[in-house]
Amino acid sequence: MIRKVMSLILLVTMCITLGCASQRVWTYRAEPYVKTEPLVNKKVAVIPLIDKRENINKNMVGLGYIPLFPYGWQDFYTPEGAQMHITSRLWIFKPAEDFSKAIAEEVQNAGIFKEAFFTYKASDGEYVLRGEIKSTRYEGKLYTYCISFAGVYLWFLGLPAGSAQNTLEISLHLEDAATGQMLWEGSYVKNDGSTSWIYSLQPDFFYDSLLKDIMKEVIPSLKQKFVNYQK
Repeated sequence: MIRKVMSLILLVTMCITLGCASQRVWTYRAEPYVKTEPLVNKKVAVIPLIDKRENINKNMVGLGYIPLFPYGWQDFYTPEGAQMHITSRLWIFKPAEDFSKAIAEEVQNAGIFKEAFFTYKASDGEYVLRGEIKSTRYEGKLYTYCISFAGVYLWFLGLPAGSAQNTLEISLHLEDAATGQMLWEGSYVKNDGSTSWIYSLQPDFFYDSLLKDIMKEVIPSLKQKFVNYQK
């Protein structure tokens, strides 16, 4: 009987640690296209963001199994490089490209410019939208409540099993491709997270929704900048 109980505890712990959910694939849904007269009769080339993140990933989940440690943790600065997360496995996610493509689609659909598109060549547009990824930090915790594997019992009693926190920090700037003149710029930081129970594992990937929140500030800012622009 004891052996069966211990096997169950180990199985449940591995399930949480390795992520019972399937791998996470980047998805993004831009706002619908707005058919309107553009504020600026220019084409905007949105190029891949420059990756300025620290290349540091620490997976210390195992420390949670040591008695008197309240939890094990993950601290990922490039989380797409990790094989497992608190409630998900491998992420199919290329931030520099995925963010830029989503930004290009949002700007295009907003109808601010004649055209906005993703490209690898800045010379493809009359304006160039550049940017930097400063942080995609992922902080995850697996709670064992200082009692090692036996902490699983507390999960079944309703205490949280794990949590995750995402931070997205990016900067963007728009420049004239011919002169290099800065036309607009902005910096943004957003955070979101979740807490999971054994009976209800929550998502631990929020970078799509965080970018969405950022674009809800970027688009109005661009419109405000160019509302009185002389074509």
